[in-house]
Amino acid sequence: MDRTTIATDEGASTAMMLTVFAALMLLIAAALTLIQVHVAASRAAVAADLAALSAADAARGLMVGEPCALAESTIRAHGASMTTCQLEDQGVVHIEVRLGVPIGLDATAASRAGPKLP
Repeated sequence: MDRTTIATDEGASTAMMLTVFAALMLLIAAALTLIQVHVAASRAAVAADLAALSAADAARGLMVGEPCALAESTIRAHGASMTTCQLEDQGVVHIEVRLGVPIGLDATAASRAGPKLP
């Protein structure tokens, strides 16, 4: 008995399309992850900047309230948390902010506000 097996390429295009589809889904997931991290970093930077400005104004007597408490309320309004608030002489304030990203990472930002240093 002579059996000859003829190799055909039936189903090869289906396997190739599944591979292409899986690679495309992986690229889309990676792009969405990077976009989420970038947006969170931008939100953390905005929260840090605004909190530092309000704290510096309060430290210089331009606003009523305790500087770090004002910074904390500003940061909380942006959905972030304050990690440090340092007051220096002449109304200079350093703020560090942390914002959680839904994928389990944290975005951080720091800001300084106050009068120009000599």
